[in-house]
Amino acid sequence: MLLSACCLCFLVGGSARAQEASQASSPAANSAIHIKYTIYTHWFPVMKLETSFLLEQTHYNVAMQARAEGLLSIFTRLRIQSVATGAIQNDVVLPSRYDSQGLSRSAQRHVVLDYPQGQPVVTLLEPTETDREPVPDELRQRGTDILTTMAKVILTVRKTGLCDGTYDVFDGIRVSHFTLKTTGQDMKPDVFEDRKVPAMRCEFSGYQTAGFIKGHQAKALREPHGGTVWFINVDGYGPVPVRTEIDHPKVGHLTVKLDKLEKGAG
Repeated sequence: MLLSACCLCFLVGGSARAQEASQASSPAANSAIHIKYTIYTHWFPVMKLETSFLLEQTHYNVAMQARAEGLLSIFTRLRIQSVATGAIQNDVVLPSRYDSQGLSRSAQRHVVLDYPQGQPVVTLLEPTETDREPVPDELRQRGTDILTTMAKVILTVRKTGLCDGTYDVFDGIRVSHFTLKTTGQDMKPDVFEDRKVPAMRCEFSGYQTAGFIKGHQAKALREPHGGTVWFINVDGYGPVPVRTEIDHPKVGHLTVKLDKLEKGAG
């Protein structure tokens, strides 16, 4: 849930009005954007997150790398690499495959989702997780992996200039529901200059809906939790998230700050 919330908000782009998302500030064609973030709790770094995406008229490719950092790395080993690919037709995202693997929850894990007829099917899950409640087909069929969900959000924002929307995320073992809503503008530091510029403020909330551990009530995960993310327009890239505040039911308040946006990556 933590990675889902972070990832979903880091790659959401948008401006306060649709007309501000002009072609001049859109990502260059055939160019992947690579962005690095640090996640803090009480101003101590606990996680590094790197995201890159290529979103064109006919296809998309979104990748993510996450690893524990600082104090968190003392208590848990976390290093995950994920990639999602698919097609785009008439502004509709058509996922093809999601592949995520790495060290998480004290084990090497690997999950692959394929999308025959557009619906997610788990084609690989290592190790198997027999201690979880099965995800109902109705909820699974509504969901897409987190990286494909990013592509959906980005397309919506490019088209409307707003972050508003609802999304169901299926990661192979559980489903989470997220809601995003544009709530105004603030002044935030520019990515490349020591000055403040208008930033779109987007509120989000999410909660787990299926795939709970058997016999565990998990009340905190069933209740909505969320935070705020701010975006500014970066010339040549369009809207980029520069800061995120997250209230997580297990780890408390988190702050996410942009470290680096690599121009011409890809």
